[in-house]
Amino acid sequence: MSLLVVRLTLYPALGHFSRKIVIRGQPGLSDPDQTYTTLVKMLLPTGLHGVVLCGLFASLMSSVDSIYNSLSTIWSIDIYKRHLNPNATDAEIVRMGKRAVLGTLCTGLLFGFFFIYAKFQNPDFPLTHWFNDMSYYVKNGFVVMILAAVFLKAPAHRLVLWTMIGSIPLTVGLKFLYPGLAYMNRSAVAILMSFAIIAVPTILKKGWRMRLEEIFSSSNPTVGWCGLGLFASLVLIHIVLH
Repeated sequence: MSLLVVRLTLYPALGHFSRKIVIRGQPGLSDPDQTYTTLVKMLLPTGLHGVVLCGLFASLMSSVDSIYNSLSTIWSIDIYKRHLNPNATDAEIVRMGKRAVLGTLCTGLLFGFFFIYAKFQNPDFPLTHWFNDMSYYVKNGFVVMILAAVFLKAPAHRLVLWTMIGSIPLTVGLKFLYPGLAYMNRSAVAILMSFAIIAVPTILKKGWRMRLEEIFSSSNPTVGWCGLGLFASLVLIHIVLH
């Protein structure tokens, strides 16, 4: 079985990448964004190509549906109802939610056309890698917020907000200090550091939201062993494929 080897290094100047994409026994790939489709063609039989495509579309629709639902709720309930029009009726709230979905759709289409234009202008530009790298600047803050809500007891709202905002320059700083660090590892470091900023003063003042034995408890031993096996398999896969 042929093996695909990928190495992407981001230079400080945006848009300048060094690429090494080689398939053993096969010609190299000139377009880094063809890596996934090439793997599918090489490793899967013809009948499963459509299944993979259906899975991609299903995951895309699920993500888009969740984003629309979350944004419409945040805008109509948390912003419009709470701050802009406290006396809004249910019909007005629903109408503002629909407008939020429409605005999000138009914004996404504009970004899509922009990235497609950039890709056509420079076919060698690794768009997928760049987009994933950039998206983690925003994702890190939301992960920190979720961790604070799950594991901490009533953390200070302003501390959480400013830590979420501060996770962006923190990630940028880590990128320039350690340019060779993969973006997922860099994001993990930024998340842990940001969470520590919230967790240390909150735990010292109020303690944990739940005890460790409650976090790792399971409804029955079978579920617990299955969860432990899943965790061990993920660690093993990460070590083997690193």
